[in-house]
Amino acid sequence: MIESILVVEDQALLRETFVNVLRNQGISEALYEAQEGEEAVRVAKVLQPSLILLDIELPDGSGFDFYPRVAAAAPESVIVFLSMYRYAVYAIKAFALGARGYLTKSMPFDQVILALQKVMAGEQVLDPAFSPEEVDEGLRWQRASFFDEWPPRQLQVLACLLSGLGAPTIATDLGLSEKTVESYRSKIFRQLGVSSSPELIVKGQEEGFALLIPTFRSAVS
Repeated sequence: MIESILVVEDQALLRETFVNVLRNQGISEALYEAQEGEEAVRVAKVLQPSLILLDIELPDGSGFDFYPRVAAAAPESVIVFLSMYRYAVYAIKAFALGARGYLTKSMPFDQVILALQKVMAGEQVLDPAFSPEEVDEGLRWQRASFFDEWPPRQLQVLACLLSGLGAPTIATDLGLSEKTVESYRSKIFRQLGVSSSPELIVKGQEEGFALLIPTFRSAVS
């Protein structure tokens, strides 16, 4: 039995359902909940759970951005990402951050529970839908996210472009000249292999760019 588990999930029904399944399966009697990243940091610091199941898309930011703070708040806790997203790059980023596992919500509950038992026994766990070889290769080449190496201003412009904003609006919002924004836009298009803003938006949706950009939410708020 796992001593204590913190489930960080913003959707109340899904969170409660998963907590009830864990309780009914006798996995742990001490089950805690958090629906936002800031709340997860506070709860983790006070309760020091044995296991933390961390969602990626949270109301106040990305689980990737909150991971370092949660890990620092509860340094002895085992952290596993439990997400709806089946992007290999997300799994790579999770392990690059130091997580012990990446599971998806589409997995059957019995598989998730088995994976949690394995991770508490010292193993790393990965959704069977992913190729371990692909994840390992990404980790070897440190390709968790090439956005991590982009300058902050370029990330801000990218975030605005993904939100559908045009160059004049971006220039006003970020306090830049329109010429500078257009220069960033051209560089972004070139680096991402697209030729237009609509194409960029589609690519971003297909490949989950938003949650890979460290400053995405703050840049567009």
